[in-house]
Amino acid sequence: MTKALQVSLYGLVMLASGMLAFAEGEAFPDAFTIPMALLALFLTDRWKLFHLRVRWANVLGLVSFGLAGWELSGGLIEARLLSLAHLLVYLTWIVLFMAKTSRTYWTMCLLSVLHVAIGAVLTSAGGFGLMCVFFLFASVWTLTIFTVSRARQRYAEEDAVPLAMHQKGEARDELVRSESADVFRWNQRSRPISTMQIDPRLHWMSGPFVTGVMANVMLSAVVGMLFFMFTPRIWVGNLSAFGEAPDQPLRALQSGFAEEVQLGDIGQILEATNTVLEVRLFDQVANQPIDIVTHAARQGFDEPIFRGSVMGEYENGKWRVGTTGRNDGPRNVLSIPVDDCIRQEFRMEPMDSGILFAMPQHLAGVLDHRLPHLTERRLTAVLYRDDGISGRERLQYKIYSEKPYPEADVPFPRGTHGNLIFPNEVEYYRALPAGLERLRTLARKIAEPPDAPNSNPTEMARRILDHLRDSGEYGYTLDMSVDDPSIDAVEDFLFNRKQGHCEYFGSALGLMLRAVGIPARLVSGFKGGDLNKSTGYFVVQGRHAHVWVEALLNGRWRVLDATPAGRSDSVKSLAPKKGLFGNLADMFSSIWSHRIVGMSFNDQSSNLYTPLKELGTTAWEGLRESIEGFRNGESASGGFSRRRSQVIAGLTIVVVLSVLVGTLLLASRSRMLAETRSRWFVRLLNFLSWLLPSENSTNNGDGWRSRWSRWWSGLLRRLHGESVDQRLRVEFYERFLRLLRTAGLEPLPAQTAREFLIASQSEWSQRLSADNSSSLPSDVVAQFYRVRFGGELLSLNEQRQIESQLGQMEQQWRDRNGRR
Repeated sequence: MTKALQVSLYGLVMLASGMLAFAEGEAFPDAFTIPMALLALFLTDRWKLFHLRVRWANVLGLVSFGLAGWELSGGLIEARLLSLAHLLVYLTWIVLFMAKTSRTYWTMCLLSVLHVAIGAVLTSAGGFGLMCVFFLFASVWTLTIFTVSRARQRYAEEDAVPLAMHQKGEARDELVRSESADVFRWNQRSRPISTMQIDPRLHWMSGPFVTGVMANVMLSAVVGMLFFMFTPRIWVGNLSAFGEAPDQPLRALQSGFAEEVQLGDIGQILEATNTVLEVRLFDQVANQPIDIVTHAARQGFDEPIFRGSVMGEYENGKWRVGTTGRNDGPRNVLSIPVDDCIRQEFRMEPMDSGILFAMPQHLAGVLDHRLPHLTERRLTAVLYRDDGISGRERLQYKIYSEKPYPEADVPFPRGTHGNLIFPNEVEYYRALPAGLERLRTLARKIAEPPDAPNSNPTEMARRILDHLRDSGEYGYTLDMSVDDPSIDAVEDFLFNRKQGHCEYFGSALGLMLRAVGIPARLVSGFKGGDLNKSTGYFVVQGRHAHVWVEALLNGRWRVLDATPAGRSDSVKSLAPKKGLFGNLADMFSSIWSHRIVGMSFNDQSSNLYTPLKELGTTAWEGLRESIEGFRNGESASGGFSRRRSQVIAGLTIVVVLSVLVGTLLLASRSRMLAETRSRWFVRLLNFLSWLLPSENSTNNGDGWRSRWSRWWSGLLRRLHGESVDQRLRVEFYERFLRLLRTAGLEPLPAQTAREFLIASQSEWSQRLSADNSSSLPSDVVAQFYRVRFGGELLSLNEQRQIESQLGQMEQQWRDRNGRR
């Protein structure tokens, strides 16, 4: 038992520490608890070679608080929270090497729970959720072992007294013989201690114990999940336990989608395989799903694109949204669904910018949040969430966009819905920084060749796009090395490296279009994705991050993408290779992230509260209709309707059963003697007695047959008119006790009948002969347990037989031992 407790408790500590390390994303100091726990298990608990004294533990505790205070002075929210996590780790190390008592064990359990609680704040990954399930099993098992161990310790303490008395009163060889037989009087008890009931024939760690713990774990999980699901997700205010601090997420994600981006920043995102977006499309009127790839093709895109940030100012390898793009008069997007449109449903992971991604040509949108309104920049048509929404939150939102329609003789698809052009917008997106003369010359040479001097803007844009994408002179790569840092990064790409990822192709295209007088802006977002067949969502990962250009052609913003086809091959090569277990892990992660951790009040309303309300309303309306139909006497050809006949039959059965039960209860309360009862009542009692199941004695009276037998016997006693006093009094056992008292044998106050029988065996066995009378005390105690605790009734013949045997025992007792 002690070994099982130690292994379980140390395993719980190691699991909690591993979960905290997983949540924090760092091995030190959290993961170092695992080897230290293994070291403490053997050095301190198993081998007892070393343990910390209380004085030194207090000193180390003060040092731990000092280290945590130093981390707390970092000032950031994450540093403040991690300082508390690290303090718990340091305290755990100290407790591991202290001498273990019950209080120390409780402290270890508490520290483990706090580890998991802080880890849940640091992450909401699906892997952490799976660990929480294992932690539930481990914690319930450990606490159960701990409770049983304490009860076992109390049994051992109480057994020490009779053991000492036994060693003083009996010979040593008799003690050895008793040990070999494993029959100790102090180990034969069956009294409850601390909610425990021990059967001496069973081990402490048995099969029923393990299965019972597992059943409790499952029940705890179900009850906890019900509370979690039905507790309303209601916002109660923007409270912070750490005071005022900037709204900085614990883990910054997608830093390439900010309002200021350096060339090369998106390269870090392109190599990531974490999920960023999940989207699915529906026809708003028919509410039928739409294939997202087919929809993108109808819009004119080779792959689905998700528009994000728009930047219009470039200087020294850095793109900015700019003052014009940032302060262009934002407006709220209408949240009213538009008929005859496409509904885009998004699930977005935490993002460090306020941008909301959407497929082009949006009309309206709404957030599934306490702050549902979206904000749109009028100049760039970029969507933003409310400033009051933290970047740590997963978001679900809907975007309504127009249905695609064919455009004749238009080489480039539309990027936005509106046609409105604002003052100074054209000149703003034509601005070209100084010092890019080589780029300007190259752009004019490609856009206006000698054989086509009077080309229109669309033709010039096509030539520049073909030169970058299809000429074969430029290649796609994620290598961000620079050949000549003394010149602009775009010119270094065009004239030196000629290799780069989408940021360089998009930047070169946008600046070259401006060089020939075409307004252009850089757009960052995502392109492509993979369909998850298990959830129906189109999954977009970090590797799908992309940059393209929007150019103002013929009064509309059109999408131009200069990135070569090699980009698709690179994205596919970065896809994680997943088998069956990988897909299952993704499915569990999605369910954990969006259905459990990310559940909102709107999700509860639509998935729980509303269906339950509808079910209750439907049941109530059905009941009312049935009552009204019965009252109105709805009939069919040939007589009453079938429903009315069923109701009448049911009521008749209920009335008959009520009369029968009432009659039986009245008969039982009258306490009629067997001679005065009617014949039918006696026959009914005999029939019910015949139905009484036999008790299963192999499980010490704890099986379902035994419990059912006791309940049925109790019902029969009430029908027989037996009072409570009569049930509690067992005359033949009291007669047996009176007989033993004449020999000076008196049961202890906390001693059961079987314990008293074993304790007095040596005394009464000498006073009885070797014939059948020697087994009479055991028979009396067995019959007593049947009547007193088993709920059985002795037959008339059994009563006469035991009374006769007791009489013979009294006579034999007087004959052999004389009158006392």
